[in-house]
Amino acid sequence: MNAPQSAERVLAFDVRSRSFGFARLEGPRQLFDIGVRSFRKGSNAVQVPPREKLAALLDEFNPSLIIHNDSPSRKSKWKLKICDALLQESQKRHIPVRHITRRMVKKAFQGHSENKHEIATDLAQRYPALESKLAPKRKCWQSEDYRMSIFDAAALGFAYFDANHQ
Repeated sequence: MNAPQSAERVLAFDVRSRSFGFARLEGPRQLFDIGVRSFRKGSNAVQVPPREKLAALLDEFNPSLIIHNDSPSRKSKWKLKICDALLQESQKRHIPVRHITRRMVKKAFQGHSENKHEIATDLAQRYPALESKLAPKRKCWQSEDYRMSIFDAAALGFAYFDANHQ
Protein backbone atom coordinates (compact mmCIF):
# COMPACT_ATOMS: atom_id res chain seq x y z
CA MET A 1 0.00 0.00 0.00
CA ASN A 2 1.34 3.43 -0.91
CA ALA A 3 1.83 6.09 1.73
CA PRO A 4 -0.33 9.14 1.10
CA GLN A 5 1.51 12.01 -0.53
CA SER A 6 2.10 14.75 2.01
CA ALA A 7 0.45 18.08 1.27
CA GLU A 8 2.54 21.18 0.66
CA ARG A 9 3.16 23.07 3.92
CA VAL A 10 2.57 26.75 3.24
CA LEU A 11 3.05 29.64 5.65
CA ALA A 12 1.26 32.78 4.41
CA PHE A 13 2.05 36.24 5.79
CA ASP A 14 0.01 39.42 5.52
CA VAL A 15 2.64 42.06 6.27
CA ARG A 16 1.38 45.38 7.63
CA SER A 17 3.25 48.45 8.82
CA ARG A 18 3.41 47.45 12.50
CA SER A 19 2.29 43.82 12.46
CA PHE A 20 1.86 40.70 10.41
CA GLY A 21 -0.83 38.07 10.28
CA PHE A 22 0.00 34.49 9.43
CA ALA A 23 -1.79 31.33 8.42
CA ARG A 24 -0.30 27.84 8.08
CA LEU A 25 -2.01 25.67 5.49
CA GLU A 26 -1.37 22.18 4.22
CA GLY A 27 -3.18 21.99 0.94
CA PRO A 28 -6.22 24.09 0.07
CA ARG A 29 -8.53 22.40 2.58
CA GLN A 30 -6.44 22.26 5.77
CA LEU A 31 -5.77 25.33 7.92
CA PHE A 32 -3.56 24.41 10.87
CA ASP A 33 -2.62 27.62 12.64
CA ILE A 34 -3.30 31.35 12.54
CA GLY A 35 -2.18 34.42 14.42
CA VAL A 36 -1.05 38.03 14.50
CA ARG A 37 2.26 39.41 15.75
CA SER A 38 2.52 43.13 16.44
CA PHE A 39 5.29 45.64 16.96
CA ARG A 40 3.94 48.42 19.14
CA LYS A 41 5.90 51.54 19.84
CA GLY A 42 5.98 53.91 22.81
CA SER A 43 5.75 52.87 26.46
CA ASN A 44 4.27 49.46 25.55
CA ALA A 45 6.88 48.77 22.88
CA VAL A 46 7.48 45.18 21.95
CA GLN A 47 11.04 44.17 22.78
CA VAL A 48 11.30 41.23 20.38
CA PRO A 49 12.36 42.38 16.89
CA PRO A 50 10.50 41.19 13.78
CA ARG A 51 13.36 38.95 12.66
CA GLU A 52 13.24 36.92 15.89
CA LYS A 53 9.44 36.54 15.73
CA LEU A 54 9.63 35.39 12.12
CA ALA A 55 12.52 33.01 12.86
CA ALA A 56 10.53 31.41 15.70
CA LEU A 57 7.51 30.85 13.41
CA LEU A 58 9.64 29.40 10.62
CA ASP A 59 11.39 27.05 13.04
CA GLU A 60 8.11 25.95 14.61
CA PHE A 61 6.16 25.37 11.38
CA ASN A 62 8.98 24.31 9.02
CA PRO A 63 7.10 25.35 5.86
CA SER A 64 8.00 24.18 2.37
CA LEU A 65 6.90 27.55 0.95
CA ILE A 66 6.36 31.09 2.23
CA ILE A 67 3.75 33.34 0.70
CA HIS A 68 3.33 37.02 1.38
CA ASN A 69 1.37 39.96 0.07
CA ASP A 70 3.04 42.22 -2.40
CA SER A 71 2.13 45.91 -2.33
CA PRO A 72 5.33 47.80 -3.21
CA SER A 73 3.61 51.16 -3.58
CA ARG A 74 2.55 51.35 0.07
CA LYS A 75 5.55 50.11 2.02
CA SER A 76 6.37 51.98 5.18
CA LYS A 77 9.75 51.81 6.87
CA TRP A 78 8.48 49.14 9.28
CA LYS A 79 6.83 47.13 6.53
CA LEU A 80 10.11 47.12 4.60
CA LYS A 81 11.91 45.99 7.76
CA ILE A 82 9.48 43.10 8.27
CA CYS A 83 9.63 42.07 4.59
CA ASP A 84 13.44 42.17 4.63
CA ALA A 85 13.53 40.06 7.80
CA LEU A 86 11.13 37.57 6.21
CA LEU A 87 13.29 37.27 3.09
CA GLN A 88 16.51 36.92 5.09
CA GLU A 89 15.11 34.24 7.38
CA SER A 90 13.63 32.30 4.46
CA GLN A 91 16.93 32.43 2.54
CA LYS A 92 18.79 31.24 5.62
CA ARG A 93 16.49 28.19 5.75
CA HIS A 94 16.35 27.71 1.94
CA ILE A 95 12.58 28.19 1.86
CA PRO A 96 11.18 29.59 -1.40
CA VAL A 97 9.07 32.75 -1.23
CA ARG A 98 6.14 33.58 -3.50
CA HIS A 99 4.34 36.91 -3.79
CA ILE A 100 0.57 36.93 -4.15
CA THR A 101 -1.10 40.14 -5.26
CA ARG A 102 -4.50 41.44 -4.22
CA ARG A 103 -5.66 40.81 -7.80
CA MET A 104 -4.77 37.11 -7.48
CA VAL A 105 -6.75 36.89 -4.23
CA LYS A 106 -9.78 38.53 -5.85
CA LYS A 107 -9.54 36.08 -8.75
CA ALA A 108 -9.49 33.10 -6.37
CA PHE A 109 -12.74 34.28 -4.77
CA GLN A 110 -14.31 35.54 -7.99
CA GLY A 111 -18.03 35.07 -8.25
CA HIS A 112 -18.92 34.85 -4.58
CA SER A 113 -16.82 37.42 -2.72
CA GLU A 114 -16.25 41.01 -3.73
CA ASN A 115 -14.77 42.79 -0.71
CA LYS A 116 -12.49 41.90 2.20
CA HIS A 117 -15.32 41.13 4.61
CA GLU A 118 -17.05 38.84 2.12
CA ILE A 119 -13.75 37.04 1.50
CA ALA A 120 -13.26 36.71 5.27
CA THR A 121 -16.80 35.32 5.65
CA ASP A 122 -16.14 32.84 2.83
CA LEU A 123 -12.91 31.74 4.54
CA ALA A 124 -14.70 31.32 7.89
CA GLN A 125 -17.13 28.96 6.16
CA ARG A 126 -14.30 26.97 4.55
CA TYR A 127 -12.16 26.80 7.69
CA PRO A 128 -14.16 26.37 10.93
CA ALA A 129 -11.16 27.51 13.03
CA LEU A 130 -11.68 31.02 11.63
CA GLU A 131 -15.35 31.37 12.58
CA SER A 132 -14.65 32.71 16.07
CA LYS A 133 -12.11 35.22 14.71
CA LEU A 134 -14.45 36.82 12.18
CA ALA A 135 -14.85 40.52 12.98
CA PRO A 136 -18.18 42.25 12.41
CA LYS A 137 -18.53 44.15 9.17
CA ARG A 138 -17.03 47.55 9.70
CA LYS A 139 -18.64 50.89 8.99
CA CYS A 140 -16.87 53.29 6.63
CA TRP A 141 -15.70 55.48 9.54
CA GLN A 142 -14.22 52.59 11.53
CA SER A 143 -10.65 51.38 11.21
CA GLU A 144 -10.02 47.81 10.16
CA ASP A 145 -10.03 45.21 12.92
CA TYR A 146 -6.57 43.74 13.61
CA ARG A 147 -7.99 40.23 13.10
CA MET A 148 -8.49 40.94 9.39
CA SER A 149 -4.76 40.36 8.97
CA ILE A 150 -5.37 36.69 9.81
CA PHE A 151 -8.02 36.45 7.10
CA ASP A 152 -5.82 38.27 4.60
CA ALA A 153 -3.03 35.75 5.27
CA ALA A 154 -5.43 32.81 4.91
CA ALA A 155 -6.75 34.34 1.66
CA LEU A 156 -3.17 34.55 0.33
CA GLY A 157 -2.67 30.86 1.06
CA PHE A 158 -5.99 29.93 -0.49
CA ALA A 159 -5.23 32.03 -3.60
CA TYR A 160 -1.86 30.29 -3.97
CA PHE A 161 -3.49 26.84 -3.94
CA ASP A 162 -6.27 28.03 -6.23
CA ALA A 163 -3.80 29.36 -8.83
CA ASN A 164 -1.39 26.41 -8.67
CA HIS A 165 -3.62 23.38 -8.12
CA GLN A 166 -6.66 23.74 -10.32
